[in-house]
Amino acid sequence: MAWETPKHLCGHLGGRIQMYGPHAGREARLEAMERHPCPDCRKVAADETAKAAGLPILEGSSKQIAWASEIRERAIRLLPEDRAALLRPEKSARWWIDSRNQY
Repeated sequence: MAWETPKHLCGHLGGRIQMYGPHAGREARLEAMERHPCPDCRKVAADETAKAAGLPILEGSSKQIAWASEIRERAIRLLPEDRAALLRPEKSARWWIDSRNQY
């Protein structure tokens, strides 16, 4: 067990997290976290992408919005246009996360 503070790709420090498991596994997980922007920067990027695509801004925490925007983008891209049109107005990040395996 160790406490780590990842430095994300965007340069921001992440929150202090407790990591478990063998040392090599902890290092690999920490490096994987550091290869991505922080949730706040991912949220800003998701908001800009949504505005550009004419989608509503998602509501929820930064982490929820970052994850849900990826789910929403994939769903709208892969679903038939009529079904995607029904889902486009959904604003809740939680709904997108909870529904991610239903389409």
